Amino acid sequence: MELKLKTESASVKLTTKNDNVHFKTLVKAYELATGTELKLNGIKPSRPEPKPNKPATDRGGVKTITDDLTPDSTPGWHEPVKTKLMCPYCGNNAVTTVWYGNKFMKCPKCGEKVRLEGATSRWGVPDQHGFYYKAQEVWRDYQAEQADDNLLKAMKAKMEENNAK
Repeated sequence: MELKLKTESASVKLTTKNDNVHFKTLVKAYELATGTELKLNGIKPSRPEPKPNKPATDRGGVKTITDDLTPDSTPGWHEPVKTKLMCPYCGNNAVTTVWYGNKFMKCPKCGEKVRLEGATSRWGVPDQHGFYYKAQEVWRDYQAEQADDNLLKAMKAKMEENNAK
């Protein structure tokens, strides 16, 4: 981590090998740079507490439709969930698991990226077969989507131009 504080009269540079810096150290660096003393009230800065995960029924770490579907029962971040794969590249049809929260997966057969979609209209809720995701479309990154959108806009503009004549 690197912190630079600069005023008209002073400059302070703090460099550490990791991000584990005490709050009081940051305050002292600020005080050195500005020349003003901060009055701390003794309350430590707070961080939001992580949402506790409700344990699922043990099925080898995979949640299914028979688990309790309360709002707190959605899978935890990077918890393995059941996924139906239909690879658009190689035709591989398989039932697999992926980490909850991922946006794509790699086909275990061909290694190509396949887009993950929710199996139902609500994220974190499985379908009637216990699938949280279905993977059946080609993964397109942001640049590919933008290129397609720009091409579509250009085609629409050309059609409107031709229709106006």
